[in-house]
Amino acid sequence: MAYQNEFGKDIFKNEKDRLNAYCAYYAIDQYQLEKDPSLFEYVIKHQKILDDLIKGYEEMGPLNKKICSEFVSCECEVKLTKK
Repeated sequence: MAYQNEFGKDIFKNEKDRLNAYCAYYAIDQYQLEKDPSLFEYVIKHQKILDDLIKGYEEMGPLNKKICSEFVSCECEVKLTKK
């Protein structure tokens, strides 16, 4: 892919993995992408959307993990009292 950013390099091992992610996200068969230049251009034009989504999940991951770990005891407590 022509466009590569800093966080994409951390997530994907190589450009093929990155392309696989875009194809899965857009529900596009890679064969279609290779045969249809307009479809390829669409993915290139819109890949920043997916990059931003990935970046958001990366940034929020540690916070979500912390929140979950803080409330897991509450969840266990509720399960015990319901029995």
